[in-house]
Amino acid sequence: MQTEGRGTSAGVGSGLQINNFINTSGVPDPRPATDRPAAAADRPSPVWNLRPRDPNFAGRGSELAELRTRLSSGGAAGVQAIHGLGGVGKTQLALEYAYRHRADYDVVWWISAEQSGAIGEQFSALGIALGVLDAQVDSVIAQSKVKEYLRSRDRWLLIFDNAERPDDLRPWLPDGEGHVLVTSRTTAWGQLARTLELDVLPRTEAVELLTLRLARISAMEAGHLAEDLGDLPLALAQAASYLAEFGMSVTEYRQVLREETLAVLDEGQPAGYPHSLAAAATLSTARLGARDPAALAVLHLCAFLAPEPVPTDLVITIARHADLHLEILAPLAQIVDKPLQRQRSISAVGASGLARVELGTITVHRLVQAIVRDQIDPTVAAELRLRIEAALGTVDPGDPRDTATWPQWSMILPHLLAADPAHTDNPDLRLRSRDAIVYLLCRGDSRPAQQLADNLYQEWKKRHGPDHADTLRAATELVWAYRDLGQFDRLRPLIDDTLTRQIDILGRDHPDTLRTASDLAVVHIELGNYQRAREINEDVYDRRVRLLGEDHPDTLQTGSNLGVSHSRLRNYRRALEIDEDVYGRRVRLLGEDHPDTMSSAINLVTTLADAGELRRASEVAEDVYLRAVRVLGVDHPNTLDAASNLSNVLDDLGKSKRAFEVGEDVYQRRLRVLGEDHPDTLSSVVNLARLMVQRGQLLPARRLSESAHRKLRTNLGGQHPYTREARTVLDQIAAAMGGRQSTGKARRRR
Repeated sequence: MQTEGRGTSAGVGSGLQINNFINTSGVPDPRPATDRPAAAADRPSPVWNLRPRDPNFAGRGSELAELRTRLSSGGAAGVQAIHGLGGVGKTQLALEYAYRHRADYDVVWWISAEQSGAIGEQFSALGIALGVLDAQVDSVIAQSKVKEYLRSRDRWLLIFDNAERPDDLRPWLPDGEGHVLVTSRTTAWGQLARTLELDVLPRTEAVELLTLRLARISAMEAGHLAEDLGDLPLALAQAASYLAEFGMSVTEYRQVLREETLAVLDEGQPAGYPHSLAAAATLSTARLGARDPAALAVLHLCAFLAPEPVPTDLVITIARHADLHLEILAPLAQIVDKPLQRQRSISAVGASGLARVELGTITVHRLVQAIVRDQIDPTVAAELRLRIEAALGTVDPGDPRDTATWPQWSMILPHLLAADPAHTDNPDLRLRSRDAIVYLLCRGDSRPAQQLADNLYQEWKKRHGPDHADTLRAATELVWAYRDLGQFDRLRPLIDDTLTRQIDILGRDHPDTLRTASDLAVVHIELGNYQRAREINEDVYDRRVRLLGEDHPDTLQTGSNLGVSHSRLRNYRRALEIDEDVYGRRVRLLGEDHPDTMSSAINLVTTLADAGELRRASEVAEDVYLRAVRVLGVDHPNTLDAASNLSNVLDDLGKSKRAFEVGEDVYQRRLRVLGEDHPDTLSSVVNLARLMVQRGQLLPARRLSESAHRKLRTNLGGQHPYTREARTVLDQIAAAMGGRQSTGKARRRR
């Protein structure tokens, strides 16, 4: 059976990877022979101009395999473009591919394509190496001769590195059956090539890169450093280069990285990269500003948001609410209400290599954000932060309890947190951050909800005092997070203090007071004080009906909890009347798939089963479980409550095999999601042990029951109903093992 504690009213570069043409013909493969294909000989390809291979190249196995599969398939797939953020390792991936597969090619030629005017000279050098030109000639002749030579052959690979526009390369692409690799910061290659987007390294590969380059770094240190660097290959290589050269500890480097980001990212020169990350990003922002001032203004906005996808709509909202007379944002005034120009500027940020621009979003890496912020005058930056805070406060994704709003909440949440709502003076941002806690709780993310609520509560109590409305509201959300986590020792003193303050300051009929009182009733239910819970619920319900009406979401929430109180007191007839009424109203007002409606259905299943209406209980249990799986996911706490109820009803109907299968699955999922000491997990242990007894599995049932009983007695006390149920199961096991008839029967529905 599920108690509820919330109503819907939650509160009244360009230049990042430039590679110069380097003729290194004759460079041997630095890898051991065992790491190379059997067909590879220890000699360079006949025509070859690649620079030396990176001996510490790490990861990218799936990307390399994908490239090989695509290029080997022939046809149009023979032209592949690798695109992604600056510093993400596009050039290094292309270089590694060429070395791994050089035995498959007779010609491998690297062309630095950032300056399109320099391609002809490099084609001419290729023509000389191929023997089709006697000396350097003009680009038209070189283009014709080289393309004619390659057209009739298939064992060749051309790599155009750091190309900016497809039109720059189109005239230079041969028509033959060979392969072409393009690396680029831009994404607009769909008409010319198949594309492979390169992201930052997975954490395991980032750790591997660091441990290869730094012999004495531990895996844990490498993991922390990789997280700080956002798994960006250039930043990882640069940090490794600096640490190896100067011997600074990882701890000290991380500290300096936090305090002097721009300075530390200008140190260290990793092999294969022409610039440090700071220098490359600074160069790219300067070029971006010169080409498109509005694009630079967009980048400045994104630098103060989270390093997560920023919806284009959010950029527009911030731009409209921010003071565009602020010099740093002024260029936005020319594009904010012109969709085509606006999108052109946003795309320009992506083309610069400083961000990833996808359908409807723009993402700036955290290190690039830090570099951009450091380029802004501190006074201007502080003012810009205030404007962004104000704009974020106006963004309302909708009711956080409604699953239809969750995709919007998921997108906006990182940026709300990046605005540091714990320290804001903006009341709208504080309101939105409280709604964010409710969203996390409803999603079943109780731990991050508790961390956010605790942070807001502690900071607001310092800044605004313990009696401030926002402090007290943060406290009520923290109470609910503690409840979901089963941390009753931390919960009870907080809720008593909060309710006392609200009664004194706001009065008993204030919506905030009634919310906390409703929460207190839920706490009493969880602690087994069912009579006290019923008394509080009846008082809150009567007040909410009088103040809000019978159909208000807050009234229905209290009505649902009142039904639970009566059910736990075995007043099944009254509980069934209340549960039927609340469920019917919620279906009519919210629909069958709303989480509140499903909570009512879960409660109705329990009451129907206890009242002996097993057939209907089974029908509702099956239906609500399938709905919860579809809407909330298999691991959501509400879905697990529905599954637990289903297991009990199946057992009542004599379907013991399926009851055991469902009950065992619920236990394993709760163990993983909630932890072994959570009351709901321990309840699942007791239910599973009871089902084991029925199957004759007495020894494992006894081990489970003894462990659960010991933990419940420690956490909730010997007289708590959950503890007594565990004791009853132990008695059943003892009786079965002694050949006696048990005098009790355990039954817990949740």
